[in-house]
Amino acid sequence: MKFMKLAIPAALLMIASSGTALAVNGSIAKTASPGVVVVTTGGVGTAYFNVLSANFPSGTLSKTKTLQGIDWTTTSYPNNPGETVELCYYRPYTANPVACHPIGRNSSGTDTGFNTQSFGAGSQVTIRHSMNGGPQPASPAGKDSVTIRYSY
Repeated sequence: MKFMKLAIPAALLMIASSGTALAVNGSIAKTASPGVVVVTTGGVGTAYFNVLSANFPSGTLSKTKTLQGIDWTTTSYPNNPGETVELCYYRPYTANPVACHPIGRNSSGTDTGFNTQSFGAGSQVTIRHSMNGGPQPASPAGKDSVTIRYSY
C-alpha cells in the first residue's frame, strides 16, 4: 500500500512535466486611409500597415513568430467601376512584397496565403486600390483595415 501511495504522485508528476509548451496567439489591428488619387488616367491609392516593435507584448520581440492569417476589410473608390484591390505582404525590413493577392473592393475576408513567410517587427502589409479612369481626383469612401494574427 505504501508503494501505491508513492507511485501515483510520481506518475502524475511525470505526466505534468512531459507536456510541451503551447503557442501563444496574438494579433495586431491597424486602420489606414488609402488616400486621394490625383491622376487623370487612373492611379493607385495604397493603405500602409507597418508592423513596429511596439506592436508586440513586452519580452516577446526576440521570439520567432508565425503568421496565422491576415483579416482585411477594404473600402472602395465610388464611381471608379474598374477598381481592383490587392493585399500585399512584405517580409521584415524588405522593400518589395513577397506577393500580392487579389481581394474585393468594399469587402472583407481572410488571407492565409502568406503564413509560410517570416514575420516580425519591420513587416508590412499594404492594400492597393488601382483605378483605370473614372472621375478625378478619386477619394476613398472610407478606410481599409487589417488584423494580423500570429503565434509565438
